[in-house]
Amino acid sequence: MSKEKVKKSPKQELKEWLTVIVIGAVLVIGIRNFGFRITTVKGVSMEPNYIHGELVFTDMFTYKVSAPKRNDIVICEYDSGMDNELFIKRVIAGPGDEINIYYNEDESCYNVAVNGETINEDYIMEPMLSGGDWQYPIKLVTDEYFVMGDNRNISADSRDSYIGIFDRDKIIGKVRFKIMSKA
Repeated sequence: MSKEKVKKSPKQELKEWLTVIVIGAVLVIGIRNFGFRITTVKGVSMEPNYIHGELVFTDMFTYKVSAPKRNDIVICEYDSGMDNELFIKRVIAGPGDEINIYYNEDESCYNVAVNGETINEDYIMEPMLSGGDWQYPIKLVTDEYFVMGDNRNISADSRDSYIGIFDRDKIIGKVRFKIMSKA
């Protein structure tokens, strides 16, 4: 019994190609918007850990099923009034936490306390010289996150009221790893 190849009509061929293209486009859009993305680090606010121009793998799915946690490196969407920008920052505190940034006279710098405990920040670039313009302590409510850059003396972050505290829907993904490092 021989199998004969059935010749498809040009209309059938076109229909199959269009089906493949549509399915491919839906998959790409779905993965891009709900799965992951490659994000370029812009600026120096996360030095020494993330350098301007590095590419990072951003997981956009995790925060659809769970909440950001303290110390997560996240991509935040910030509306500057002119356009939306993406920031890479570290989560310092989340819903229900009380954050206090206070001047430590002995060390001549500012320290961060969450829920009354000063946190160890061995990942920051250098001692923090500004606490921002808020009146501390601040108690975060449902879906609020306080984020800061690791290069505290350069970073525009939640310490500044014009940037402010980020709502959960403005945290679009968790940075999982560097794809391209500037070494």
